[in-house]
This record gives sequence, structure tokens and C-alpha cells, in this order.
Amino acid sequence: MLTVENFKERLERSNRSDWLHVAVEVNNANQLYIVGNGGMGNTISMPIERYLPEIKEWVIRQINSGELIKDEKKSLLLDRNILVYYVSLPQFAKEYI
Repeated sequence: MLTVENFKERLERSNRSDWLHVAVEVNNANQLYIVGNGGMGNTISMPIERYLPEIKEWVIRQINSGELIKDEKKSLLLDRNILVYYVSLPQFAKEYI
């Protein structure tokens, strides 16, 4: 099971195959997704509610404190066919888009 500590480590691995990112649905700012590498240039996303509640709490705290920032560019989650904004640590913003 993914813990908050494992999640934080993988959030900082933008250039590795086991990276994770957070995304916010464009039409529903309350819906967060965790997006990971699906292989072959694809991503796989899951609603954050499918993970431990501690992960969602940590992400919300980080967004509210400005530690995670929203990219203004909209992206399409192909596996869900929805538009999202990615949310990342400031040093990784726009690096993966």
C-alpha cells in the first residue's frame, strides 16, 4: 500500500519510471487524481479517494499552503477523457508537461 512517505518520494521523481503526479479536474476543483506512468507514453489515473485518506489530507494541506502549485495549462487525462490541471512541487512545475 502506498504511504504518504512513499507518495512524497514518488512525487519528486519526475524523471523516473515510477513517478506520480497530482491532477485537479478542471470542471470540479474538489476532484483530485493521482496520475502515474502507464508505460509506452501513457498515464494511468485514479481518484485520490482510492488511496489512503492521509495522502489526500497531505495533498490538500500542501495545496492550501502553496507547497504544491497548479499549472495553468490544461491537460487531458486520456484514460478518463477529462481535462485537468496538474499540481506539482514548485521545482517540478511544467517539467513534465
